[in-house]
Amino acid sequence: MNDDHKISRRTFLDWVLTGGLIAWAAAFLAPVVSYVWPSQKRGPAVQTVSAGKEADFHDWQSKIVAVSGHPVIVVRTPQGFRAFSAICTHLGCIVGWDATRRQIACPCHAGFFDLNGRVVGGPPPRPLTEHGVAVINGEVMVKSA
Repeated sequence: MNDDHKISRRTFLDWVLTGGLIAWAAAFLAPVVSYVWPSQKRGPAVQTVSAGKEADFHDWQSKIVAVSGHPVIVVRTPQGFRAFSAICTHLGCIVGWDATRRQIACPCHAGFFDLNGRVVGGPPPRPLTEHGVAVINGEVMVKSA
């Protein structure tokens, strides 16, 4: 064999180590990139979903339903129904209804929202997105924002 085509052990090991490092970096970064990359929208742009029968809701009772694949909290007040995104604007935790305070509460970092979706306490930087609600033939219908 010709000496011009021989590869030294040092060069070979450099290639193996470089290839292994590249493979390790790709295996590490692939899940991070797939988590951070925004997911594709699926389904119709505007969706209306039933939250249940109006008679099944009592005043100051809430329910979380999925609208266009996202959680929405529906609350019945004496004045009617209100619906907001159930994803906290701070770090994306799912909010719930605090019946004693009559506020929407984020359990992760003690964020609170009023019945207009505005921040009344805690670290959330923005109000919750409001969704349209209508009662049609006794059925509570929630429309995507």
